[in-house]
Amino acid sequence: MTVVKYIFKSLQLSCVVFLFTAFTSTQVFAGVPELLAQGDHARMMEDYPAAEKAYTEALAKEPGNYRILKSLVEVKFFQKKYAEVKPLAEKVLSLEVTLQKKVNVFMQGEPAPLEAELVDETVVAPDFGKSNMRNYLDSAKKDQIPHYRLFFLKSGEMKLIPKSQVKIVPIGVPRLDHERVSEIYAIVQSKLISASGLAKAVEMIPVKGGCFKMGSDKGAHNERPVHEVCVSSFKMDKYEVTQKSFLSVIGTNPSRFVAADLPVESVTWQEATKYCTKEGKRLPTEAEWEFAARGGTSTEYYWGDAFDPSKGNFCDTSCFVNVKNNEAADGYQYTAPVGKFPPNPLGLHDMAGNVAEWVNDWHQTNYYNNSKKDNPRGPRPDAEVTTGATNDKVLRGGSWKTSPDKLRSAWRKSFWTDYRKDGLGFRCVADG
Repeated sequence: MTVVKYIFKSLQLSCVVFLFTAFTSTQVFAGVPELLAQGDHARMMEDYPAAEKAYTEALAKEPGNYRILKSLVEVKFFQKKYAEVKPLAEKVLSLEVTLQKKVNVFMQGEPAPLEAELVDETVVAPDFGKSNMRNYLDSAKKDQIPHYRLFFLKSGEMKLIPKSQVKIVPIGVPRLDHERVSEIYAIVQSKLISASGLAKAVEMIPVKGGCFKMGSDKGAHNERPVHEVCVSSFKMDKYEVTQKSFLSVIGTNPSRFVAADLPVESVTWQEATKYCTKEGKRLPTEAEWEFAARGGTSTEYYWGDAFDPSKGNFCDTSCFVNVKNNEAADGYQYTAPVGKFPPNPLGLHDMAGNVAEWVNDWHQTNYYNNSKKDNPRGPRPDAEVTTGATNDKVLRGGSWKTSPDKLRSAWRKSFWTDYRKDGLGFRCVADG
Protein backbone atom coordinates (compact mmCIF):
# COMPACT_ATOMS: atom_id res chain seq x y z
CA MET A 1 0.00 0.00 0.00
CA THR A 2 1.39 3.40 -1.01
CA VAL A 3 1.63 6.33 1.39
CA VAL A 4 -1.20 8.16 -0.36
CA LYS A 5 -3.48 5.09 -0.33
CA TYR A 6 -2.70 4.50 3.33
CA ILE A 7 -3.51 8.07 4.29
CA PHE A 8 -6.79 7.87 2.33
CA LYS A 9 -7.64 4.70 4.23
CA SER A 10 -6.79 6.51 7.45
CA LEU A 11 -9.29 9.19 6.52
CA GLN A 12 -11.99 6.55 6.17
CA LEU A 13 -11.15 5.06 9.54
CA SER A 14 -11.05 8.51 11.05
CA CYS A 15 -14.67 9.01 10.01
CA VAL A 16 -15.61 6.03 12.14
CA VAL A 17 -13.64 7.38 15.06
CA PHE A 18 -15.37 10.74 14.62
CA LEU A 19 -18.82 9.17 14.66
CA PHE A 20 -17.98 7.30 17.85
CA THR A 21 -16.55 10.34 19.55
CA ALA A 22 -19.31 12.68 18.43
CA PHE A 23 -21.70 11.04 20.89
CA THR A 24 -19.57 12.23 23.81
CA SER A 25 -20.94 15.18 25.73
CA THR A 26 -19.43 16.41 28.97
CA GLN A 27 -16.70 13.96 30.01
CA VAL A 28 -14.52 13.74 33.05
CA PHE A 29 -11.47 13.40 30.76
CA ALA A 30 -12.59 15.92 28.19
CA GLY A 31 -10.22 17.56 25.72
CA VAL A 32 -8.14 15.23 23.59
CA PRO A 33 -10.97 13.00 22.23
CA GLU A 34 -12.92 16.08 21.12
CA LEU A 35 -9.86 17.66 19.52
CA LEU A 36 -9.04 14.42 17.72
CA ALA A 37 -12.63 14.24 16.47
CA GLN A 38 -12.41 17.85 15.24
CA GLY A 39 -9.11 17.16 13.51
CA ASP A 40 -10.37 13.96 11.90
CA HIS A 41 -13.50 15.69 10.62
CA ALA A 42 -11.53 18.62 9.23
CA ARG A 43 -9.08 16.26 7.54
CA MET A 44 -11.97 14.30 6.02
CA MET A 45 -13.25 17.59 4.58
CA GLU A 46 -9.70 18.34 3.32
CA ASP A 47 -9.50 21.38 5.55
CA TYR A 48 -5.90 20.63 6.50
CA PRO A 49 -5.13 23.93 8.31
CA ALA A 50 -8.12 23.35 10.63
CA ALA A 51 -7.09 19.72 11.16
CA GLU A 52 -3.54 20.83 11.94
CA LYS A 53 -4.83 23.36 14.51
CA ALA A 54 -6.94 20.74 16.31
CA TYR A 55 -4.17 18.13 16.34
CA THR A 56 -1.63 20.70 17.56
CA GLU A 57 -3.87 21.58 20.51
CA ALA A 58 -4.32 17.88 21.26
CA LEU A 59 -0.58 17.27 21.13
CA ALA A 60 0.01 20.03 23.69
CA LYS A 61 -2.15 18.01 26.10
CA GLU A 62 -0.59 14.62 25.27
CA PRO A 63 2.89 15.13 23.73
CA GLY A 64 3.70 11.41 23.49
CA ASN A 65 0.47 10.22 21.88
CA TYR A 66 1.48 8.49 18.61
CA ARG A 67 -2.07 8.83 17.24
CA ILE A 68 -1.85 12.63 17.43
CA LEU A 69 1.73 12.73 16.17
CA LYS A 70 0.89 10.50 13.19
CA SER A 71 -2.12 12.65 12.31
CA LEU A 72 -0.01 15.81 12.42
CA VAL A 73 2.63 14.14 10.24
CA GLU A 74 -0.02 13.37 7.63
CA VAL A 75 -1.75 16.76 7.51
CA LYS A 76 1.53 18.67 7.44
CA PHE A 77 2.75 16.32 4.71
CA PHE A 78 -0.37 17.11 2.67
CA GLN A 79 0.46 20.81 3.08
CA LYS A 80 4.08 20.21 2.02
CA LYS A 81 5.41 21.50 5.34
CA TYR A 82 8.33 19.10 5.08
CA ALA A 83 10.60 20.83 7.59
CA GLU A 84 7.83 20.59 10.20
CA VAL A 85 7.03 16.97 9.35
CA LYS A 86 10.60 15.82 10.01
CA PRO A 87 10.78 16.28 13.84
CA LEU A 88 7.25 14.92 14.33
CA ALA A 89 7.99 11.83 12.26
CA GLU A 90 11.23 11.31 14.19
CA LYS A 91 9.25 11.30 17.45
CA VAL A 92 6.92 8.61 16.09
CA LEU A 93 9.83 6.52 14.80
CA SER A 94 11.59 6.76 18.18
CA LEU A 95 8.65 5.10 19.96
CA GLU A 96 8.46 1.40 20.80
CA VAL A 97 6.99 -0.64 17.96
CA THR A 98 4.14 -2.84 19.16
CA LEU A 99 2.15 -5.65 17.60
CA GLN A 100 -0.90 -4.73 19.71
CA LYS A 101 -2.66 -1.44 20.37
CA LYS A 102 -1.18 -1.19 23.85
CA VAL A 103 -2.43 1.66 26.02
CA ASN A 104 -2.18 3.03 29.55
CA VAL A 105 -5.65 3.32 31.06
CA PHE A 106 -6.23 6.10 33.58
CA MET A 107 -9.38 5.27 35.54
CA GLN A 108 -11.26 7.12 38.21
CA GLY A 109 -10.28 5.78 41.61
CA GLU A 110 -7.08 4.10 40.38
CA PRO A 111 -3.82 5.60 41.73
CA ALA A 112 -1.76 4.46 38.72
CA PRO A 113 -2.50 3.68 35.07
CA LEU A 114 -3.32 0.11 34.07
CA GLU A 115 -1.77 -1.44 30.97
CA ALA A 116 -4.24 -2.83 28.46
CA GLU A 117 -4.83 -3.67 24.83
CA LEU A 118 -7.39 -1.49 23.04
CA VAL A 119 -9.48 -4.10 21.27
CA ASP A 120 -11.98 -1.73 19.65
CA GLU A 121 -14.33 1.19 20.20
CA THR A 122 -18.08 0.81 20.21
CA VAL A 123 -21.34 2.48 21.20
CA VAL A 124 -23.61 0.86 23.80
CA ALA A 125 -26.65 1.84 25.84
CA PRO A 126 -26.53 1.69 29.62
CA ASP A 127 -28.22 -1.44 30.87
CA PHE A 128 -26.48 -2.65 33.96
CA GLY A 129 -28.67 -5.66 34.37
CA LYS A 130 -27.26 -7.37 31.29
CA SER A 131 -23.86 -8.63 30.21
CA ASN A 132 -21.26 -5.88 29.99
CA MET A 133 -19.88 -7.43 26.76
CA ARG A 134 -23.02 -6.95 24.65
CA ASN A 135 -23.84 -4.12 22.26
CA TYR A 136 -27.24 -2.66 23.17
CA LEU A 137 -28.00 -0.95 19.92
CA ASP A 138 -31.55 -2.36 20.04
CA SER A 139 -32.32 -0.19 23.03
CA ALA A 140 -33.67 2.81 21.18
CA LYS A 141 -35.18 4.46 24.24
CA LYS A 142 -31.86 4.82 26.04
CA ASP A 143 -28.96 7.13 25.32
CA GLN A 144 -26.12 5.52 23.44
CA ILE A 145 -22.72 5.98 25.05
CA PRO A 146 -19.28 5.55 23.44
CA HIS A 147 -17.20 2.82 25.09
CA TYR A 148 -13.70 1.39 24.87
CA ARG A 149 -13.35 -2.38 24.75
CA LEU A 150 -10.18 -3.05 26.74
CA PHE A 151 -8.26 -6.21 27.57
CA PHE A 152 -6.32 -5.61 30.79
CA LEU A 153 -2.95 -7.33 30.53
CA LYS A 154 -2.32 -7.91 34.24
CA SER A 155 -5.75 -9.25 35.25
CA GLY A 156 -6.60 -10.90 31.92
CA GLU A 157 -10.06 -9.30 32.00
CA MET A 158 -11.97 -7.90 29.01
CA LYS A 159 -14.09 -4.87 29.91
CA LEU A 160 -16.34 -2.33 28.25
CA ILE A 161 -15.75 1.06 29.84
CA PRO A 162 -17.49 4.34 28.96
CA LYS A 163 -15.10 6.84 27.44
CA SER A 164 -16.30 9.43 29.95
CA GLN A 165 -14.80 7.40 32.78
CA VAL A 166 -11.30 6.79 31.45
CA LYS A 167 -8.44 8.36 29.62
CA ILE A 168 -6.30 6.15 27.39
CA VAL A 169 -2.77 6.97 26.25
CA PRO A 170 -1.12 4.77 23.59
CA ILE A 171 2.07 2.92 24.50
CA GLY A 172 4.49 2.90 21.58
CA VAL A 173 3.21 2.74 18.02
CA PRO A 174 1.65 -0.17 16.07
CA ARG A 175 4.01 -1.66 13.47
CA LEU A 176 1.87 -0.72 10.47
CA ASP A 177 1.66 2.92 11.54
CA HIS A 178 5.41 2.93 12.19
CA GLU A 179 6.06 1.64 8.67
CA ARG A 180 3.82 4.26 7.04
CA VAL A 181 5.35 7.12 8.98
CA SER A 182 8.74 5.75 7.98
CA GLU A 183 7.68 5.94 4.32
CA ILE A 184 6.56 9.54 4.72
CA TYR A 185 9.78 10.36 6.57
CA ALA A 186 11.92 8.99 3.73
CA ILE A 187 10.01 11.08 1.18
CA VAL A 188 10.35 14.18 3.35
CA GLN A 189 14.06 13.67 3.90
CA SER A 190 14.64 13.37 0.16
CA LYS A 191 12.58 16.54 -0.43
CA LEU A 192 14.66 18.41 2.15
CA ILE A 193 17.93 17.11 0.70
CA SER A 194 16.89 18.26 -2.78
CA ALA A 195 15.81 21.66 -1.47
CA SER A 196 19.15 22.21 0.26
CA GLY A 197 20.98 22.60 -3.05
CA LEU A 198 23.99 20.92 -4.60
CA ALA A 199 26.53 19.12 -2.45
CA LYS A 200 29.96 20.59 -1.85
CA ALA A 201 32.98 19.12 -3.60
CA VAL A 202 34.10 15.90 -1.90
CA GLU A 203 37.43 16.16 -0.10
CA MET A 204 40.03 13.60 -1.19
CA ILE A 205 43.06 12.31 0.71
CA PRO A 206 46.35 11.67 -1.15
CA VAL A 207 47.57 8.11 -0.65
CA LYS A 208 51.27 7.65 -1.39
CA GLY A 209 51.96 4.37 -3.17
CA GLY A 210 53.93 1.54 -1.62
CA CYS A 211 54.03 -2.14 -0.78
CA PHE A 212 52.23 -4.03 2.00
CA LYS A 213 51.18 -7.48 3.16
CA MET A 214 47.66 -8.06 1.86
CA GLY A 215 45.27 -10.52 3.50
CA SER A 216 45.16 -12.24 6.88
CA ASP A 217 46.04 -15.71 8.10
CA LYS A 218 43.52 -15.24 10.92
CA GLY A 219 40.55 -14.63 8.66
CA ALA A 220 38.41 -16.67 6.27
CA HIS A 221 39.81 -18.84 3.48
CA ASN A 222 39.35 -16.11 0.87
CA GLU A 223 41.69 -13.80 2.89
CA ARG A 224 44.60 -16.24 2.50
CA PRO A 225 47.45 -16.48 1.90
CA VAL A 226 49.03 -13.23 3.05
CA HIS A 227 50.97 -11.94 0.06
CA GLU A 228 52.96 -8.86 -0.88
CA VAL A 229 51.26 -6.26 -3.05
CA CYS A 230 52.48 -2.90 -4.33
CA VAL A 231 50.18 -0.07 -5.48
CA SER A 232 50.83 3.25 -7.20
CA SER A 233 49.87 6.57 -5.63
CA PHE A 234 46.20 7.61 -5.79
CA LYS A 235 43.65 9.84 -4.08
CA MET A 236 40.65 8.54 -2.11
CA ASP A 237 37.44 10.17 -0.89
CA LYS A 238 37.83 11.16 2.74
CA TYR A 239 34.31 9.99 3.51
CA GLU A 240 31.85 7.45 2.18
CA VAL A 241 29.65 9.01 -0.50
CA THR A 242 26.74 10.78 1.20
CA GLN A 243 23.13 10.80 0.11
CA LYS A 244 23.30 14.51 -0.62
CA SER A 245 26.26 13.97 -2.96
CA PHE A 246 24.67 10.96 -4.63
CA LEU A 247 21.35 12.75 -5.12
CA SER A 248 23.13 15.81 -6.54
CA VAL A 249 24.94 13.71 -9.16
CA ILE A 250 22.53 10.85 -9.96
CA GLY A 251 19.18 12.46 -9.12
CA THR A 252 17.84 9.57 -7.03
CA ASN A 253 18.37 8.23 -3.53
CA PRO A 254 17.88 4.47 -3.00
CA SER A 255 18.73 4.58 0.72
CA ARG A 256 16.62 3.02 3.45
CA PHE A 257 17.82 5.42 6.15
CA VAL A 258 17.45 8.88 4.65
CA ALA A 259 19.43 11.99 5.62
CA ALA A 260 21.77 14.30 3.76
CA ASP A 261 24.91 13.38 5.72
CA LEU A 262 24.26 9.65 5.99
CA PRO A 263 26.16 7.42 3.56
CA VAL A 264 24.16 6.41 0.52
CA GLU A 265 23.26 2.71 0.85
CA SER A 266 21.16 0.11 -0.93
CA VAL A 267 23.17 1.16 -3.98
CA THR A 268 24.20 -1.31 -6.70
CA TRP A 269 27.71 -1.70 -8.04
CA GLN A 270 26.56 -0.24 -11.35
CA GLU A 271 25.15 2.84 -9.63
CA ALA A 272 28.33 3.30 -7.63
CA THR A 273 30.39 3.03 -10.81
CA LYS A 274 28.13 5.52 -12.59
CA TYR A 275 28.51 8.06 -9.78
CA CYS A 276 32.30 7.79 -9.70
CA THR A 277 32.53 8.07 -13.47
CA LYS A 278 30.35 11.21 -13.51
CA GLU A 279 32.69 12.71 -10.90
CA GLY A 280 35.75 11.93 -13.01
CA LYS A 281 36.80 9.18 -10.63
CA ARG A 282 36.49 5.40 -10.33
CA LEU A 283 35.91 2.69 -7.76
CA PRO A 284 39.11 1.61 -5.97
CA THR A 285 40.72 -1.73 -6.69
CA GLU A 286 40.59 -4.18 -3.83
CA ALA A 287 44.34 -3.75 -3.27
CA GLU A 288 44.03 0.05 -3.18
CA TRP A 289 41.19 -0.17 -0.70
CA GLU A 290 43.02 -2.43 1.76
CA PHE A 291 46.26 -0.45 1.40
CA ALA A 292 44.37 2.76 2.26
CA ALA A 293 42.36 1.11 5.06
CA ARG A 294 45.49 -0.16 6.78
CA GLY A 295 47.16 3.23 6.56
CA GLY A 296 50.59 1.74 7.06
CA THR A 297 49.55 -0.72 9.80
CA SER A 298 49.86 -4.51 9.73
CA THR A 299 47.41 -5.37 12.54
CA GLU A 300 43.95 -6.89 12.12
CA TYR A 301 42.30 -3.50 12.57
CA TYR A 302 44.03 -0.24 11.74
CA TRP A 303 44.14 0.53 15.49
CA GLY A 304 45.44 -2.89 16.65
CA ASP A 305 44.59 -6.58 16.88
CA ALA A 306 41.77 -6.21 19.44
CA PHE A 307 38.38 -4.77 18.52
CA ASP A 308 37.59 -1.27 19.83
CA PRO A 309 33.85 -0.32 19.69
CA SER A 310 34.69 3.40 19.69
CA LYS A 311 36.39 3.18 16.29
CA GLY A 312 33.56 2.20 13.98
CA ASN A 313 29.85 1.52 13.48
CA PHE A 314 29.04 -2.19 13.83
CA CYS A 315 26.17 -4.47 14.85
CA ASP A 316 26.02 -3.50 18.52
CA THR A 317 23.55 -3.95 21.39
CA SER A 318 20.86 -1.96 19.54
CA CYS A 319 21.22 -3.95 16.30
CA PHE A 320 18.32 -6.22 15.27
CA VAL A 321 20.50 -8.64 13.27
CA ASN A 322 21.30 -11.98 14.94
CA VAL A 323 25.08 -11.34 14.72
CA LYS A 324 24.87 -8.39 17.12
CA ASN A 325 27.43 -7.83 19.84
CA ASN A 326 25.65 -7.76 23.22
CA GLU A 327 28.59 -6.30 25.13
CA ALA A 328 29.24 -2.97 23.41
CA ALA A 329 27.47 -0.02 21.80
CA ASP A 330 28.66 2.43 19.16
CA GLY A 331 25.86 4.98 19.64
CA TYR A 332 24.00 4.24 16.40
CA GLN A 333 21.33 1.64 15.68
CA TYR A 334 21.70 1.95 11.92
CA THR A 335 24.04 4.04 9.75
CA ALA A 336 25.87 7.00 11.24
CA PRO A 337 26.55 10.38 9.59
CA VAL A 338 29.88 10.15 7.80
CA GLY A 339 32.92 11.21 9.80
CA LYS A 340 31.47 10.51 13.26
CA PHE A 341 34.18 7.98 14.10
CA PRO A 342 37.94 8.62 14.33
CA PRO A 343 39.91 8.53 11.06
CA ASN A 344 42.59 5.97 10.31
CA PRO A 345 46.28 7.04 10.13
CA LEU A 346 45.78 8.46 6.62
CA GLY A 347 42.83 10.63 7.69
CA LEU A 348 40.16 8.43 6.04
CA HIS A 349 36.90 8.00 7.95
CA ASP A 350 34.66 4.94 8.24
CA MET A 351 37.08 2.51 6.58
CA ALA A 352 35.92 0.16 9.34
CA GLY A 353 32.14 -0.13 9.60
CA ASN A 354 29.13 2.08 8.86
CA VAL A 355 28.56 0.72 5.33
CA ALA A 356 30.55 -1.93 3.51
CA GLU A 357 32.03 -0.53 0.31
CA TRP A 358 31.97 -1.72 -3.28
CA VAL A 359 35.34 -2.03 -5.02
CA ASN A 360 36.04 -2.60 -8.71
CA ASP A 361 37.41 -6.17 -8.59
CA TRP A 362 35.57 -9.33 -9.51
CA HIS A 363 35.68 -11.95 -6.77
CA GLN A 364 37.50 -15.28 -6.80
CA THR A 365 37.90 -17.30 -3.62
CA ASN A 366 41.45 -18.50 -4.34
CA TYR A 367 42.59 -15.35 -6.14
CA TYR A 368 45.26 -14.54 -3.55
CA ASN A 369 47.17 -17.67 -4.60
CA ASN A 370 47.75 -16.15 -8.05
CA SER A 371 47.46 -12.40 -7.50
CA LYS A 372 49.83 -10.07 -9.31
CA LYS A 373 52.26 -8.20 -7.08
CA ASP A 374 52.01 -4.80 -8.79
CA ASN A 375 48.63 -3.03 -8.95
CA PRO A 376 46.46 -6.18 -9.07
CA ARG A 377 42.98 -5.65 -10.48
CA GLY A 378 41.25 -8.89 -9.61
CA PRO A 379 40.93 -12.26 -11.37
CA ARG A 380 39.87 -10.69 -14.70
CA PRO A 381 39.78 -7.19 -16.09
CA ASP A 382 36.38 -7.46 -17.76
CA ALA A 383 33.07 -9.28 -17.62
CA GLU A 384 34.27 -12.43 -19.32
CA VAL A 385 33.68 -15.46 -17.11
CA THR A 386 36.82 -17.55 -16.50
CA THR A 387 37.41 -20.83 -14.68
CA GLY A 388 37.17 -20.44 -10.90
CA ALA A 389 35.88 -16.89 -11.05
CA THR A 390 32.44 -15.58 -10.21
CA ASN A 391 30.10 -12.89 -11.45
CA ASP A 392 30.30 -11.14 -8.07
CA LYS A 393 32.09 -7.92 -7.20
CA VAL A 394 34.05 -7.55 -3.97
CA LEU A 395 32.96 -5.38 -1.05
CA ARG A 396 35.08 -4.31 1.90
CA GLY A 397 35.00 -2.78 5.36
CA GLY A 398 32.05 -4.24 7.27
CA SER A 399 28.95 -2.27 8.22
CA TRP A 400 26.46 -1.31 10.91
CA LYS A 401 24.81 -4.74 10.53
CA THR A 402 27.91 -6.96 10.63
CA SER A 403 29.82 -8.44 13.56
CA PRO A 404 33.00 -6.70 14.78
CA ASP A 405 35.36 -9.15 13.05
CA LYS A 406 34.02 -7.94 9.68
CA LEU A 407 35.57 -4.52 10.37
CA ARG A 408 39.09 -5.96 9.98
CA SER A 409 41.18 -4.44 7.21
CA ALA A 410 41.52 -7.77 5.38
CA TRP A 411 37.86 -8.84 5.51
CA ARG A 412 36.30 -9.36 2.10
CA LYS A 413 32.99 -10.55 0.73
CA SER A 414 31.19 -10.45 -2.60
CA PHE A 415 27.72 -9.82 -4.01
CA TRP A 416 26.06 -9.68 -7.41
CA THR A 417 26.58 -6.35 -9.13
CA ASP A 418 22.84 -5.51 -9.01
CA TYR A 419 22.49 -6.44 -5.33
CA ARG A 420 20.95 -3.88 -2.95
CA LYS A 421 21.57 -3.95 0.77
CA ASP A 422 21.03 -1.30 3.45
CA GLY A 423 24.54 -1.88 4.74
CA LEU A 424 26.29 -1.41 1.40
CA GLY A 425 27.73 1.86 0.00
CA PHE A 426 30.98 3.07 -1.57
CA ARG A 427 33.61 5.77 -2.00
CA CYS A 428 35.65 6.77 -5.04
CA VAL A 429 39.34 7.16 -5.93
CA ALA A 430 41.30 9.06 -8.58
CA ASP A 431 44.69 8.34 -10.10
CA GLY A 432 47.76 10.14 -8.83
